[in-house]
Amino acid sequence: MTTNAGKFFILDTNILLHDPLAFLNFDEHNVVIPMVVLEELDNIKDRNRDVSREARVAIRSLEEVLKEATPEEIVAGVPLNRVQGEHTANGTLAIFPDYQLEQTESVLSLAENDHRIIQAALEIQRERSPAGVVLVTKDINMRLKAKGAGMKYVDDYRTDQLIDDIRLLTKGFYKFEGDFWSQVGEVQTQQEGRDAYHTVSRELLPQVFANEYIIDSTNKFAARVEEYDSETVTLMDLSVERMMSYGAWGVHPNPELEIF
Repeated sequence: MTTNAGKFFILDTNILLHDPLAFLNFDEHNVVIPMVVLEELDNIKDRNRDVSREARVAIRSLEEVLKEATPEEIVAGVPLNRVQGEHTANGTLAIFPDYQLEQTESVLSLAENDHRIIQAALEIQRERSPAGVVLVTKDINMRLKAKGAGMKYVDDYRTDQLIDDIRLLTKGFYKFEGDFWSQVGEVQTQQEGRDAYHTVSRELLPQVFANEYIIDSTNKFAARVEEYDSETVTLMDLSVERMMSYGAWGVHPNPELEIF
């Protein structure tokens, strides 16, 4: 694992379900995700619940950071400054191989996922200075168990509560300058029922994130980012005309700011 001077924040699954891009919110510090968290996200992503969307976004976002790294680099920590977009992350992202943990009488039962996450945090705390290792979870009971097991620092995820400058808040959409389709070279389109999905070059949209909405200057194009990789972006085509027809009590949306 990396030897830089930053702190180590171990994230529970519920942090990534609450904020799929949470790993980008720890500035110069290092983020560690136990492997069992990836297993939980994988189990959740196919459920017919709203939370499954957050699980899929988290998985795709993590894959974007780690896909070109070697197994050794993933365990040691991959630099987060390689992630495109607006963020302040300058530390590393690592996956902790909790399958290597051994069950002994002195540790929590590793048959429970929460216990594996706590034990992973305790292992990192043993390797590092206790003051530099923090387990982050929104589960109050898990925080209590971690403290009881010997975790020196355990905290809630409060980043979403600390923004006091409205300029730091995302608009929820990205405005493409000019006519989007006039600047598209090659496109692959797939129809699924009434929905159309267009795959275009990533060079057109280098700074978008999954589930971000895209509009252009013509106010005739709208789409949502379904997925992306280093070379392409797949967009779900949204009908501006259909969305503009929605209304309530005679009130209709502003074409740029309110259709989403």
